[in-house]
Parts: sequence; structure tokens; C-alpha cells
Amino acid sequence: MDHRVLPTKPTLIFLLLASIGAARIAATYRSVAQTSDETPNIACGMQYLDLGRYDYGAFHPPLARLAIAVGPYLYGARAQKLPDRWKEGNAVLNSAPRYGKALTLARLGILPFFLLACTIVWLWGRKLLGEWGALAPVFLFTNMPPVLAHAGVATMDMAIGAGICTALFAYTLWLEEGSLRRAIFFGLGLALALLSKFSALLLLPVGIAAITVLHPRARQKRNWAWIPVAFLLIWGAYSFSFGTMTEHVASDAAGQGGIFAKIPTPLLHALETVPVPAPELLDGLWQVHNHVDAGHTAYLLGRHSFHGWWYFFPVALAVKTPLAILLLAVLGVLALGRASPDERGRALWKSMRLPAVLTAAILAINLPTSLNIGVRYMLPLYPLLALTAGIGTVWLWRRYRRAAIILLVWTALSSAAAHPDYLAYFNELGGTHPERILVDSDIDWGQDMARLGVELQRRRVPYFHMACLYTGDDTRLGLPAWDSLEPYQPVTGWVAVSHTMLQNYGWMVSQQRGRKELAFAWLDQYQPVGRVGKSILIYYIPASDTGK
Repeated sequence: MDHRVLPTKPTLIFLLLASIGAARIAATYRSVAQTSDETPNIACGMQYLDLGRYDYGAFHPPLARLAIAVGPYLYGARAQKLPDRWKEGNAVLNSAPRYGKALTLARLGILPFFLLACTIVWLWGRKLLGEWGALAPVFLFTNMPPVLAHAGVATMDMAIGAGICTALFAYTLWLEEGSLRRAIFFGLGLALALLSKFSALLLLPVGIAAITVLHPRARQKRNWAWIPVAFLLIWGAYSFSFGTMTEHVASDAAGQGGIFAKIPTPLLHALETVPVPAPELLDGLWQVHNHVDAGHTAYLLGRHSFHGWWYFFPVALAVKTPLAILLLAVLGVLALGRASPDERGRALWKSMRLPAVLTAAILAINLPTSLNIGVRYMLPLYPLLALTAGIGTVWLWRRYRRAAIILLVWTALSSAAAHPDYLAYFNELGGTHPERILVDSDIDWGQDMARLGVELQRRRVPYFHMACLYTGDDTRLGLPAWDSLEPYQPVTGWVAVSHTMLQNYGWMVSQQRGRKELAFAWLDQYQPVGRVGKSILIYYIPASDTGK
């Protein structure tokens, strides 16, 4: 007699949904050109994997970068030891037998993080909604264009998204039963989150505090193995290094002002000189602090800033998330607010509130963040938003099934229509000119550059001027002869310019030069003759024009 346990129908459907999501992501690899941040990530990961060093950019932990580098390394790519990490990333890809395949293999390194996030959404949803009900949040999560977009490029955002939800879910399990097995799982989750991106140091404490308050916990002796497990994994990721920082904390703080300038200088010097485990981690944290203090060019609703706006992420979420999912999430919150559980159901009701509370907590933590670079910083929020919307879906299904079906179909159609341009997806609120709301990685991250060469060849353009956000190897794009479109220098002939260059770069140059108008504002008097993808505008400036 065969005693093997066969997977249930809901489990098979979950596997199908996750597989479809992974297939949709993989299908974008050929059409999405090398995006801006992929170049240095590949360089940093290969430096660590091939040379055993990690000094190109310690401002991100090494885990996701190592995952990115493994595929190209096995394919024959090697570190080229160039001093500039942007040039090094391209040189690494060029060292492989085929540049395009090496880039695809780098992106494949992020796919396991997407599958992990799908699994956690499924497991967490199953505890809250049952096996069939758990399919709702999985369906919604695998149809979120920002998730599909950033799971398809060689960056850290999908990794931290998976890491945060894994750590928080593992913590709920550990509260329910403080066993050795669950303690180890929690330690693994913590290490995964902290080794994916340093923002975990802000997100995890608040999330853990919320769970501690809201989630029921068993009164039993707890195993605390998660502490050494997490510590050893994090230290091991930095090769068990031990030494002093290389960053100059005291001098940096003195020049910046702020809270660190108020700390006595001897204490800051001690921080620099006292040997510690994994000093690269402290170097990375200080580099992140310096980046935040210096600011980053940001654009929102026609405005520019180096330090952003508190409402950036609420606006980004409102226009970059499918509207049906937002509506279902609101229904989930309302359904939980209206519920009045009996004593037996109170523990489950408290647990069901967690996804909504954690979603709100992650958003609140990011409100004061000055790095308003894109909705990709919200990847840790999306699994929890999917769970909240899943609760709303199940509630609606039980009462108004036709309405639930309409919202689910709307989600699927909205997501499918975006393929393969998930990166530039905007919902219906984005209108016909979403570039007036957001730029940078929300619409223009270099992903359309391969299409630019095809379009210019189709138009038989022999020569053009270009200002496009791109950090890859432009010699592989099939572009005609070109030169750079310089700030405040009008030209005639063909021009290609991307939205991030028009807004962020154009404004940054204007600030540097003390001018009111943006660097490429002279183009406003012309109408573009074409658009490449969602991010690049093509102009033709007649030779008779005297604007030059």
C-alpha cells in the first residue's frame, strides 16, 4: 500500500501560481535592457565571489549580490579588477562567453527570493484563511507589477522583500511555540533580512514589536538559538572578518551636523578604532548614513528635491499598485474592523490583524525617508499588503462573489497588460503621462535602451544626440553614431532623451550651475516624434531651427 502523502489541490494551485509568476518574470529577461543598479551589483558580487573582497560598495550587505554573481561565475565570468564598480560590472559581463546570457544568469539569482516570498505568503495565508483562502493573497502577490519588475532584475529589492516577510512570519511561529526548530527558522529569517539590505535594521524592530503586542503566544520555555544562529550567519557572510572600520566617522559627522555631530569626538574615534566582528557591516551602515545625509535627486508631481517628501511613498503606492488590490486591502481592513469575534476566535482575529498593522508600520517607517528613489523601497510591504487584500478577497467572496470575481479579473488583466514593462507600470490613476508623477526606477531605469537601437534603425537615423539613463555597455545596443546631449546646449537633428535625465539630472545640473531652468528645458518647445517603450522620447530638431 502506497502511504506517500500527495499534495492537496490548493497546494498544487499554489505551485502553479508561483510557477506562472516565475515564468512571467523570466520572460522579461530578453526585452528588459540592463538597468541602472544592476551594473555595480554584479561588480560587487563578483569581487566577493572571485577575489574574496568586498570593498566596491559596502553600503549593501553581500547576500543578494552573491546570488547575482553565482550564475555568471559558473558561466565563466570573472572579476576584472577595475577601480570603478560601474565599469567593472560591464567588464565582468563582457568576460563571459556571451554578455546577454551572463546578464540573464545574474537575474536568475534573484528568482529564488521571489519564490520564497510566494511561499511565505502561502504559508502565512494558510494559517489565517485556510488552504483555499490562502490562494487569494498568493494570486494577488504574483500579479503585482512592481513585484514582477524587481524580481526580474539583478538588484536587492526582491531579496529584502522576501527577507522581511520571512523573518516576521518566523517570529510569529516562534511566539506560538518556542522550540529549537522554530528558533533556528527565526534566526535564518533574521539573517536573510539583514544580509539583504540595511533597511531591515529599521523595519524589523518595529515589525517585531507590533507582532509581540498583537500576536498570541504560548506560555512555555523558549529556545533562544535564533540569536547565535543569526549572528553566525551574518558574520559568516562577511567571512568571519574581525578588525576596525575604514570609514572616517568622526570627520564625516563633524562636517554634517545632525545627531552624530553631538556625540563626543572621542567616542566616534573609538568606534573607528575598536576591532569588531564584520567591520564591513559598520562601514556599510555609515555609507548609507552619508548617502541619506547628502540626499538624492527625487521627483514627484512636478517638484524636485534632494531630501524628498513625507508623502512620496503613499503617492507611489497609490499609482504603482493595481487599484483592485488597493480596494481589496481596504475591504480587508474594514472587514477586520467590523468583526466581533467570540472568545474562541479572538486569537485568530488578532493574528489576522497583523498583516494590515505590519503594512501600515512599514509605510510609516518609510514616510520620513529622504531617499525617495522609487516604489521598489516598498517591496517588504507588498507581501503583507497581499495578505491584507487576501483577507478582503475572502470576505468579499463569501458575501458578494460576483464583485470579488470582478476585482480579481481586473487585477489579472491590469497585470497582464503591463507585460513585459512591469517596471514602468502605473495603474489607471497614472493617466497618459505618468512621467509627470514619478521618474527614476518607477518608469525610467535604462530598461528600454535595447529598443532604442531597433527604433533608430527603423527610422534610418544615421546620427543622434543622446541623454538617456544607462549604465550598461552601449556598444552592444546596435545604436547609430551618437554623441552626448550636453546641458544647456541646444542641437539640431535627432535627439533621444529619457525621463529621468529630463527631470532628475536636468534639475541637479540646474542646482549646480545656479540656473532656474532645467538643463534640457529647451526641448519643451518641441513635440517628440516618437517614444521608445515608456521611458525614452525621440525628437527631430530641424536644421533650420536657430535655437542652437
